[in-house]
Amino acid sequence: MLKLVLIINSYKKILAHSIDTNKVKLKKGKILSREDIALLKDGGLEKIYIFDKSPHQIDENEASFRLSKFIISNNIRINKPVNGRADLFAKKNGLLIYNKKLLYKLNYSNEDLAIAMMKTEEVVQKDQLIGNIKILPYAINKKVLNKILNENNYLNFIQVKKAKTRNIALIISSDQENIKSNSKIINSINLRLSKFDLKIKYILYCKHNDNNIKNNLLSEKIKDSELVLLYGSTSIVDKNDIIPKALKKAKGKVISYGAPTDPGNLLMYGTLQNKKIIGVPGCAKSILRNGFDLVLEKACFNFNINKKVIAELSYGGLFKHIIRKN
Repeated sequence: MLKLVLIINSYKKILAHSIDTNKVKLKKGKILSREDIALLKDGGLEKIYIFDKSPHQIDENEASFRLSKFIISNNIRINKPVNGRADLFAKKNGLLIYNKKLLYKLNYSNEDLAIAMMKTEEVVQKDQLIGNIKILPYAINKKVLNKILNENNYLNFIQVKKAKTRNIALIISSDQENIKSNSKIINSINLRLSKFDLKIKYILYCKHNDNNIKNNLLSEKIKDSELVLLYGSTSIVDKNDIIPKALKKAKGKVISYGAPTDPGNLLMYGTLQNKKIIGVPGCAKSILRNGFDLVLEKACFNFNINKKVIAELSYGGLFKHIIRKN
């Protein structure tokens, strides 16, 4: 409880507000010693605001640590809490995943705490700060904390997941004679995949027509691939264009032609047997983040991708680095 007390009654109490004068400099949250009290007296102060913790309350640092341990998974570490704030860091490369509604509920239902997170479904790197948990007062009621810790919905609901798609193939189709001089697209895709500890396993080349692409899709060389990327010398400008046509000829299914992202409009997503298929847009040659990244990440982390999922990419689908003149 916050109280205004005489200096002489503040021994072993928590200083509620920082004091910064010519004679006295003490930071808020400090447990006042007899030396501090003498310093305050010498500074001419008579009363100060202190926080008086009751037996029914738990210290801010202990509370933030216990709450953090409860709601995070094993792939996240907690720094030692300071001033009631526990910072959360990824232990490995992966994808940050949590239920937004549970996060909203925790913040809305508990006025004594504030949890700030990166957006869910964001790629994170090892040792990256992904969020923090702050206990706002100097102590929190034990009943409030225990109520949260007894709700199983909150147990380990914040996670960093490792990519599950291991075998990735890239089929490059072109009518150019130097078809194998496509290092830029190969390097840019591998750079993306490296962020979650993956890389292209197979690279196949063929002429840019539906029959050749179909034959490569059915090739024994990539039969164990879980994800196949199709990069052609021309953009996919129609649902009956060369790459979608090749997928259908191979008895695959086009789930979505086009994506509501920019860059990345001219992307195709489909399936073939147990394989995920992405028709790669031209913007994938750039190392700047675009719509291709959004679909690639979902494919690598085994999301169930359907037309609704693709449509929902429209929220945040316009990337800031686009510059166009009127």
